[in-house]
Amino acid sequence: MEIPEWLKKQSGVDSRQSTVIKRPKENFLDKTLRHVLSFTEDIMFNETVSAKRGILQGIEPRLKILSLIIFIIVLSLQRSIAGILIFLIVSLSLMSLSGIPLTLFLKRLLPVFLFTTIIAFPASFSFIVNGDPLLFLYRSDAPHNVGPIEIPAVISLTRQGVFSALTLIFRVITSVSILFLITLTTPPNRLIKTITYFMPGTLKSIVSVSYRYIFFLVQKVEQLIMGIKSRSISAVSVPVQQRLVASRIGLLFSLSLRLSNDLERAMEARGYNYKFEVKSSKFKVKDFSGADTIWVIVSIIFAGVMLWKSLE
Repeated sequence: MEIPEWLKKQSGVDSRQSTVIKRPKENFLDKTLRHVLSFTEDIMFNETVSAKRGILQGIEPRLKILSLIIFIIVLSLQRSIAGILIFLIVSLSLMSLSGIPLTLFLKRLLPVFLFTTIIAFPASFSFIVNGDPLLFLYRSDAPHNVGPIEIPAVISLTRQGVFSALTLIFRVITSVSILFLITLTTPPNRLIKTITYFMPGTLKSIVSVSYRYIFFLVQKVEQLIMGIKSRSISAVSVPVQQRLVASRIGLLFSLSLRLSNDLERAMEARGYNYKFEVKSSKFKVKDFSGADTIWVIVSIIFAGVMLWKSLE
């Protein structure tokens, strides 16, 4: 006996197994826990990508960060879309040569693209940026008012406005893609250590210690949410879940303050001197590998050429 066609089309029915399939809806606590766990997964994935054999993974981190930051500075001076696209092509090429999956790269750039587009798109309209009409969207004999809002007689997309919007979008996407190259090709602990190299005084120690305890606090958040879920017998409404999460945020804040006080006392008990300045190892030519030397030469030539083109 076969299932009627109208019954197969009903939602929640599997036509092959004749069983009702109910997918549990993800509640507020589950979403919070998923985002907490995704943070740890991203860190672990970054370590996996940074362990691959690629062109950027083999460059000394300080040289890599310094050169890529210089790329971003020169990129900000570009006034043409063509110049910005050259940096984007270089970024995508380095991504491919470093073994970074294209889908991952595009997935991380998508939120940046959407956010920047929402901000930049209004600049394309004639009532915001005056210019040569590119596409007429609305025409009338005279401007009129809709309440306190005045509607102009002509609304169009201007050539200057579209150019400004596209320039901003491509500039932001390219800058963020270069930053992703730094974070994805450098192990997180080494990245923090490299960043502290450019920091003054005791700020080096503060950043290093803070990075170590981020994972401890993330683990605490996971334990707090799992504790709430394990003690919930019946379904909890969304407002109650939100209040529970808000109260745990306050608890986590007080826990972090207590942890910082305990850490300070422990360091003082072990004779830590606040006037002590962590000394970082200096750049030495003998520490450079052949790949580092080639990278420095190519980076200087590329940045110099693009800077010269932007000043023409």
